[in-house]
Amino acid sequence: MKSKITKPKEWYNLGIIAYCNGPTFTEKDYYRNLTLVGRKVGIRVFVFSPRQVDFDSRTTIGYEFKNGVWQTHTFPLPPLIYDRCFMGPAYRNYKPFIEKLQNDPKIMFMGRGLSGKWEVYKMLECLPEITKWLPDTKPLAISEMMERLKSNETVVIKPMSGTHGYGVVRFAKGGNGYEATGRARRTNVPFRRSFKSLAQVRQFVTSFTAGLNFIIQPYLSLSTRNGVPFDVRVLVQKNGSGEWQTTGKAVRLGNKESITSNLHGGGHAAPLSSFLAANFSSSQTAMIETEINALVSVLPPALEKHHGSLFELGIDIGVDQQGRVWLIEVNSRPGRAVFRMIDDSTARLRAVTQPISYANYLMKERVGGY
Repeated sequence: MKSKITKPKEWYNLGIIAYCNGPTFTEKDYYRNLTLVGRKVGIRVFVFSPRQVDFDSRTTIGYEFKNGVWQTHTFPLPPLIYDRCFMGPAYRNYKPFIEKLQNDPKIMFMGRGLSGKWEVYKMLECLPEITKWLPDTKPLAISEMMERLKSNETVVIKPMSGTHGYGVVRFAKGGNGYEATGRARRTNVPFRRSFKSLAQVRQFVTSFTAGLNFIIQPYLSLSTRNGVPFDVRVLVQKNGSGEWQTTGKAVRLGNKESITSNLHGGGHAAPLSSFLAANFSSSQTAMIETEINALVSVLPPALEKHHGSLFELGIDIGVDQQGRVWLIEVNSRPGRAVFRMIDDSTARLRAVTQPISYANYLMKERVGGY
């Protein structure tokens, strides 16, 4: 008869690292739901800042949703961490502490976060099964950009490490000169600017991009025929068996004044199938859905093989007016609001339960089962 193995309680702790200012942090609703789902399977979920860890005592100040409120406690460092520290200006202040946790042999991360847009693109272009969906992308060189505009090409620039559409700008020839349409770097407010000459464009771009690295891409007509920008967000996650599974798909639509469809810029959402049927022919719709499914099927395992451990991805897909499918962006710390906006209860539930199911799977694998 086998003897029963008793595991210490801390084996069942799941720590979420986030940008915390004391008990103040974003995504509280999501973390609360993770806590409630985790509690049902015996996993204790808490949120903490990597900057609040005491590596000598291997403890951290953390925040746990209990009895209807967020409570502050001191926790032992968890054996499993869910990284929700988003890329952006704040990340550099957290990176050394995150890396120290990642290098701790007693700690496992549910997935290693992807880097900025350029680093991800360089990985993707090495994957032959992905390249047909990739738009041409390069680091921004202002002199080359001026040559492309001089040749009447329309281009888009994006911050390498930006999120939510901040700092994305389209430049095109128009009127008696050139026009820029985009979103401000710091406020995400939409703007339009006109320039009489390339010299004025150069001056603006030099100022606009100062202190931040950008990429440049050809402008793709990723909008409806009425000029409404849109993209397709697909959330894929690993399930309780450690296998990739599609959680949900939705269309994000922006305002006509914007060139991005990001929800943080005031956009809204729609179910994928009905949106495609309303904007494309039946044959185009079938082809687009087939292409999206093919891309979503091959991307996660291929990217993980090149990058290392991943467990959930937000895949942003563009569809141009000819029905061609493009891979726009891959995010390893995806949001979930889009499924609430289209009232997709199945995707909303799975988006919260899958992380706990996968955490449960990893814990069982690591400690030999419950």
